[in-house]
Amino acid sequence: MNRPTTRKHRTVLSLLAVVLSATAAPLVAPGTAEAATGGRACLFLDKEGAPIAGRTYGHVAWAIRDPKNTSHWIWGATEGGKLHIDAGQDNGSWIKGGTWDDLRRSIKKDGHHKPGYYDAYRCINTAGGDLKAAQRTFENMKNNGYDIGFNNCLTKSIAIFRKYSPALSSKHLPDGQTTPPRNYFATTLDNASGWEKARTY
Repeated sequence: MNRPTTRKHRTVLSLLAVVLSATAAPLVAPGTAEAATGGRACLFLDKEGAPIAGRTYGHVAWAIRDPKNTSHWIWGATEGGKLHIDAGQDNGSWIKGGTWDDLRRSIKKDGHHKPGYYDAYRCINTAGGDLKAAQRTFENMKNNGYDIGFNNCLTKSIAIFRKYSPALSSKHLPDGQTTPPRNYFATTLDNASGWEKARTY
């Protein structure tokens, strides 16, 4: 093998190594809110929420990412305020849209909430997501009342997640009825498939 051929092979191998290393290495560190493409759903926890009879049961907010425009998110929560609210009455539901930074600023200081209202969040990636289906679900549920055990901030978040991505079956997103949001966030999701570890907010 002559010298020019050897040089040519070395050049090709070097270029190939550069291409392979570029495609193998992620552009964004995995596990961050902006990692990868496609859908993403996040649950935010206020561990001191829902104080009842000297105990706190926790409160959650939801957020989902537009798989076609990963810089855009929609998010919201149902605040309740009573143990039971009849259908048709205000159950404290709200929704917003914007970037991840907008989300973090909003969800910390929204309305009457003090800074640091939410303590932690955890996320799961999905192959895709239907924002319109999720928004329709939110619109339907904002008028269907509230119940501390069966129709609350957590069960509504789960319903929105499942409409956003039907792939979030009970294996990934167990039923949340009668489970305090604080327990669901910390324990139930630990045993569910695909959820990242909680991050301090």
